[in-house]
Amino acid sequence: MPNRILSCLARLFCALALFAQNLLAALTNESTPVKSSGALTFYLDTASFRAGSGKTHQEFYYQIALEQLSFQAEGSSLRSEIKTSVLLADSSGRELLRDEWTQNVQAGSTAETSGRFFPNQFELPLAPGSYRLSLAVQEISTQKQGSAQLTFRARAFEGSALTLSDVQFANSITPDTSAGRFTKNGLSILPNAGRTYSRALPLLYFYFEIYYFAATADSYEVRYRVVNSKQEMLKQLPAKIARKPGTSSVEVGGLNVGNLTDSTCYLQIEVQDRSNQAHTASMKSFFVLVPPGKAVSEAEQKIAAMSPGQLKTHLEQIQYLLREDDKKLLQDLEPEAQKSFVTQLWRQFDSNPATPANEFWDEYFRRIAYANEKFTSGFTIGWKTDRGRIAIKYGTPNEVERHPLETGARPYEIWIYYSEGRKQFIFADLENLGRYELIFSSDERELTRPDWRLIINAQ
Repeated sequence: MPNRILSCLARLFCALALFAQNLLAALTNESTPVKSSGALTFYLDTASFRAGSGKTHQEFYYQIALEQLSFQAEGSSLRSEIKTSVLLADSSGRELLRDEWTQNVQAGSTAETSGRFFPNQFELPLAPGSYRLSLAVQEISTQKQGSAQLTFRARAFEGSALTLSDVQFANSITPDTSAGRFTKNGLSILPNAGRTYSRALPLLYFYFEIYYFAATADSYEVRYRVVNSKQEMLKQLPAKIARKPGTSSVEVGGLNVGNLTDSTCYLQIEVQDRSNQAHTASMKSFFVLVPPGKAVSEAEQKIAAMSPGQLKTHLEQIQYLLREDDKKLLQDLEPEAQKSFVTQLWRQFDSNPATPANEFWDEYFRRIAYANEKFTSGFTIGWKTDRGRIAIKYGTPNEVERHPLETGARPYEIWIYYSEGRKQFIFADLENLGRYELIFSSDERELTRPDWRLIINAQ
């Protein structure tokens, strides 16, 4: 066998061995979330990141189910107050820090507390080593209290070998350049302290940092897999190749894990510096709750079966349901995470979740079909036209005044909706090609051109 092939096989074997070694080390040293004891239940988790001067930036996350709190009316909202007490000790039991603080917890209504959590986070600069954190949370009005103890290791990040921080699991990650409790590196990261996901909360977001790339300008490759406790692969994302911004980088992503059937799963991450072939890897556990026997809706089945091209078209067609920040978020998600996002979106609009059908889905795509049939013009399909968009958002108008051939005027239409407070929409065929554009609307959220009357009368 030629020496070049032997050399390649040797490098591959070394890389695989290092990958397995790093995964085993990550799993061995991993701390798992701790559930509190007492009358108030919460979960407590932690993650290590690199800080300067040989220190570790240690973050702590905890979350409390709002249904446990006794809210009191305050103006138009509900309010409770909690006190958090923290005691940090080293491995010998020597007390290093003791602190406490109070926070207001607010909700708009009792209904808003159902199934929702109050997330919390704080961080400490620590020397690498082993510690024990004792944390207690008390609701001040009822004196209900829960407490938890977390034994953890603040990792050391000094050196030169390619290294990953701990992975932080989250419920959402969005761009945010402001300074806040949940922000870092231009992102707002809402932690999931229990690392628990379900069909109701299927989208797992993750954040981690990469340290000690080679200084040469090049790219790096990241691979993600989800495995169960038997190391059987459940999901795999396409390899990602990114340009190195320097000797360190930040990685975020999202995965749909709501349909996984294993209760304990692991996210495996492998990173390779393409300039020197250095490898490193990490693994972190998370948990999935899947109610037995729960039927999958027809809409969810259709989303799950979409090809990449079908998913792309679907995301374009639902743009009329999305906020601008949702559109930006979807652009940054992997296809599986995009499917999870839109699955959640359609669930929100389902008027009767107990049935397999989603009536809102059916009506929305009936309107798209109507728009395609009535308003397709030239190379523009109906749902992408202005008239198609308004028909999809508001339905078929109650009145339509058509003015196709008035002397000295462009062809135009006036649409009126009774259920929308007699909203008006005026469309004009500006180029006499049958392509009508919206030029006036009594809805301030829609376009109105100040000179719309002159546009109609200008020939």
